[in-house]
Amino acid sequence: MSLAVRLRQFREAQGLSLDELATKADLSKTYLWELEKDLAAAKKPSADVLLRIAAALSVTIADLLDLPTVSAPEGTVEIPASLQAFRERMEKLGTALTDEDVRDLAMMKFRGGQPQTTDEWHQVYLAFSSSPRRRTP
Repeated sequence: MSLAVRLRQFREAQGLSLDELATKADLSKTYLWELEKDLAAAKKPSADVLLRIAAALSVTIADLLDLPTVSAPEGTVEIPASLQAFRERMEKLGTALTDEDVRDLAMMKFRGGQPQTTDEWHQVYLAFSSSPRRRTP
């Protein structure tokens, strides 16, 4: 099923108008409308756009793109140097990351890759930490 169809299904299931979703995702209504009408999948939204939409709809990017998912093992996870540098940056800023946050970030991959710089990890973390599925009561 295409992104266009899935996006519309999720939006309507939540009872959101295009305006409401645009506000929640901090995107233009026109762009969301174009994505919903793009049945040929000609548009290629960025990872940031997909994260914003997914977070606004309380779903994952895999849900949006109708991708298969698997549960990851709870074993040891390698922490890239750039992620370690990001962890140290956050600690200096007074917002220390938990071991769980670092593990979750280290396990994230998009199109087979991971962020390469501290700034890229920061962008991923901001999207990740603002996700409704990530928030704790």
